Amino acid sequence: MATYVIGYTLIALVVIFVIFCELVGHKVIFKNTPKVSDIFGHPLLMYSLRRIGSALISILLAITATFFLIRFKVEAGGGEQFCSQIIKNWSKMNEQIRMAQCVNIKADLGITSNWFADLFTYFFNILPFPKTVCLTEYGTEVIDETVYYIVTTNDCRTTLMNLGRIFFIEGDVGKYVTDVIGERMVLSFQVGIIASVIEVALGYPMGILMAKYKDGVFDRIGKTYIISIDAIPGVAYYYIWMVILCTLIGLPRSYEEGNFLSLLAPALTMGFTGMAGIALWVRRFMLDEFTSDYVKFARAKGLSENRILYIHVLRNAIVPLIRSIPAAILGALLGTFYLEKIYGINGIGGLLVVAVNKSDFYALQGIIIVSALISIISYLLGDIVTAIFDPRVSFSEE
Repeated sequence: MATYVIGYTLIALVVIFVIFCELVGHKVIFKNTPKVSDIFGHPLLMYSLRRIGSALISILLAITATFFLIRFKVEAGGGEQFCSQIIKNWSKMNEQIRMAQCVNIKADLGITSNWFADLFTYFFNILPFPKTVCLTEYGTEVIDETVYYIVTTNDCRTTLMNLGRIFFIEGDVGKYVTDVIGERMVLSFQVGIIASVIEVALGYPMGILMAKYKDGVFDRIGKTYIISIDAIPGVAYYYIWMVILCTLIGLPRSYEEGNFLSLLAPALTMGFTGMAGIALWVRRFMLDEFTSDYVKFARAKGLSENRILYIHVLRNAIVPLIRSIPAAILGALLGTFYLEKIYGINGIGGLLVVAVNKSDFYALQGIIIVSALISIISYLLGDIVTAIFDPRVSFSEE
């Protein structure tokens, strides 16, 4: 009960805060109180709230599309194919028992004859409202040639998001989708965040040096590396780095739980690949800035090339790339299927492929919704970061 009270109280406070900010921002209330208007009616805050609102609409559309996809798949052929994969001894039941139990299973999954009620229940389960959910196990038992249908309920918990359970993915059958996604994401994030640090730490200096020594030896080597990444298929490039890192250098070939070194090979492979794109765009933006009027004016004043490069040009050229950092960090949560396959990492990227192959619709819908949330949040954070670091950006309507 305490969880419900706290959860719904927080939801109510968020709604009240949004309404209050909108009223202040549109000068309906506190229009003669500058301090309140500056804080709760700040253009960046108002812009963020509008973006969050549009993001919620996008998420609801994604959830609705996923709902109909799951419904069509589960109900294909009257739902017998789906139900027969869940219930043991399906072939030993008579037609009447089959249909009755299949209806019960679909009802437990939120699929009834009322589409609108089901969609509302689906929204309630996925959106962050406190709710109590339990895992329901379906089975049969044959006693004296009579088939008895058994339903057991266990592992009840209070949660904010209920994405259902895993049905057909080997090793995870019966688990909550949120638990499986969370476990896989932690592993993918460990690799992805190391790779993101490598990309930024190597990509930015590489792009700066390529721009500074344009058409020099370092620039030519850098462009050759970038072109090679574009020319060689991604999977083949991953295997090339795998040979270099694992065979020649001696890093672990497969992921081992608790062994940090086993994360380095996939992280370095991803990082060395991603840094090329960063270096390319840093170089382009910096070369564009070199032709700007303020650079010509700085040179006319006698400023050194290094001062112009690092104090003026780099500051302006790096702004468009800063917005990509939140997306890179959050994108690390989603993993990369090819890298996970090559290095034997049981991450989120592989889960998506397995969910598609096994037609595990609830695992698939969980990944889709989580991916949509991460994408939307990363875009929002990118805009906010850009506004903070680029004084030319203004969200004021005046």
